[in-house]
Amino acid sequence: MSNGSSVVSRRSLIKGIGTGAIAATAGCSGLTGSGGGGGGGGVEMTIASTFEPGHILVQAAEMFKEDIEEESDGDISVEISAGGSYGSEDEIGEVVSQGGVEAHSAGSFPYFQFAPEYWFFGSPFVLSGYDQLLSVLESDEMQEAHNALAENGDQRPIGQQIYRGARHFTSNTPIQGPSDVQGLNLRLPELDPWVSIWEEVGASPTPVALDELYSALEQGTADASEGGAEQISSFNLYEVQSHLSLTGHLIANGNIYINDTFYQGLDETYQDMIMEVGQSATETASEQSQSREQDLIDELGEQGMTIVEDVDTEAFQEQAAPAVEQLFESTWAFDWETVRNM
Repeated sequence: MSNGSSVVSRRSLIKGIGTGAIAATAGCSGLTGSGGGGGGGGVEMTIASTFEPGHILVQAAEMFKEDIEEESDGDISVEISAGGSYGSEDEIGEVVSQGGVEAHSAGSFPYFQFAPEYWFFGSPFVLSGYDQLLSVLESDEMQEAHNALAENGDQRPIGQQIYRGARHFTSNTPIQGPSDVQGLNLRLPELDPWVSIWEEVGASPTPVALDELYSALEQGTADASEGGAEQISSFNLYEVQSHLSLTGHLIANGNIYINDTFYQGLDETYQDMIMEVGQSATETASEQSQSREQDLIDELGEQGMTIVEDVDTEAFQEQAAPAVEQLFESTWAFDWETVRNM
């Protein structure tokens, strides 16, 4: 992670200049002589991320950097700026949309930010698993979502959606069905669809910033949390929560997203190379994430958490269904049946 002064200076710069100035700055720094055939100079790009080094999304960016620099014989050079140097996910998404940074490695949040009507895939209890997630996102119908991301956010994904792990429930009591979450103060990010769905299930959503999660659980501001094994482990939640219940209510995902104006300005050879390398890097990252997920869960057990495997996931889905149906009617594109058949 960059040191504090560089974080402050970058974020102050971003907030202190206008959209036009950001775009002009990017135009000066990002693309150097890329016009025609890949022989007129090099391409420089930065991939920002709010996630820390070691996170699978940062590792995907690092794999992309290594492979694209090798594949292009150094004509394309990549700098990774992880650890929130450019801000939170929403701040980085905005900077990329304005051309201030060429790319970012993020979760599914860019779709929530710039194509919210298609963000059903990022909400709990909607899809059955990773295979369905890929099927939906790679379907012809969801091309509308990718077009909206490009039109509203000036960015596009350069690979498949990266598997980040199933999200589960942490608490100080076993969670085996909806009755066990009734009235629990559940820490959630401030995402309206998530709040609506978990309220339907019976929890009492408590908005808490991720960097305050540990203290909220320690002090009792929140009774429980939900998240992937990587989040639970990296935030040491085993110190303040006794049970990990495998609800598997959402498959977390992410990608590397590139500014579309920057991408369209590249030589076609470079465009093809970026897409091919991006696909390879995201596939490899997904495989690594899947292979280490169970190890992380086992380690949490070794750290003292009781792993609750006997969870009635169907009961959770049935309890959540009315809220999901309402969101499809009022907020999201398509309908649930159409999405299930994509």
